[in-house]
Amino acid sequence: MHLILFSPRFHREFIEAALTNFIIAEGQPAFVVQDFKSIPTTTANLRALHGARRGEVPEVTVEFPSGTLYREALIQKAHLLAERFTWALTSWNFSYSEHITAFVTKDAALADALAAHCAAQEQTRAWKKRKTLDRLILAHYDNLTNLEEQLKGAIFFDRDIEGEWAWRRSEVEKNQPYLLLINHKDLAEIQKEVLKYCTKVATRIWWDRYDRERTYLLVSCKDLSTFQVLCGTNQEYDPLYGYVISGLAHPKAVLHQVMSWRVPFPNDLQELVRLGEVAGWAYSWQWGGGDGEYHASFWAREPLLAYDLWQEIKTLSETQGGVKPLARF
Repeated sequence: MHLILFSPRFHREFIEAALTNFIIAEGQPAFVVQDFKSIPTTTANLRALHGARRGEVPEVTVEFPSGTLYREALIQKAHLLAERFTWALTSWNFSYSEHITAFVTKDAALADALAAHCAAQEQTRAWKKRKTLDRLILAHYDNLTNLEEQLKGAIFFDRDIEGEWAWRRSEVEKNQPYLLLINHKDLAEIQKEVLKYCTKVATRIWWDRYDRERTYLLVSCKDLSTFQVLCGTNQEYDPLYGYVISGLAHPKAVLHQVMSWRVPFPNDLQELVRLGEVAGWAYSWQWGGGDGEYHASFWAREPLLAYDLWQEIKTLSETQGGVKPLARF
């Protein structure tokens, strides 16, 4: 099975154009199925499905399996769609601030054709006007067998244990993690105080369209208690606004990636994935807009890291109320 994921926060129109043109270019029959059956959380509903049917079946009814986690819905749906359709395109709410669009097929040539089509879109004049190194494709998985073990990303609640896995991973790597802080002047006073004990690596400054100064600060955190204060663990104030990344990362590579962002938008899945690929792994928090809606995101270059983290989160969720697995991607 081949799986291509899109996260169109900033470039929805480019993705829609690319996929529409791809459908036309392939010359295959396409149809739409609307299904508003909940993917058992409050905001998750399947939006639409386009696909060419397998075999001579005049009417196709797709029964989507229910589950208790987004994870189950994604994995079961991907396999079901690949079995029933030559190709399928589906989109669903994925977290409080993102939705995922997925292209699924068993045909390697079709997956390659779509990837090439998206690459061609990125070379167009309209795309280059954006002056960005963003990509249409968020992630591309080929020849999947065990989907859960091969996905590189995870989203989950980790209230009261914010960032603990990232710190333990850094201990295994024997390198203290880097913190990529965004607008660090907005931290609580105690966080500003402990920040003085971190080693400053680099700073990037830019001005937004309202001529307000914004900054990225890259530091190395050498002390667990300092790390916990900045991450908000068991504290009343908010966690850091930014990312935790592997201490094995090369700072220049991280800064080069940050400089490629057109308009730095913290905690976007596109940026998380790019940082994770460059640094080895990246970890961030996102605010969902309501009480208790902090959720963490993680992306690793090696899928085994994401799988191990996911298993730990599932185990902790059985005893800790603030911990819950949400989705793989």
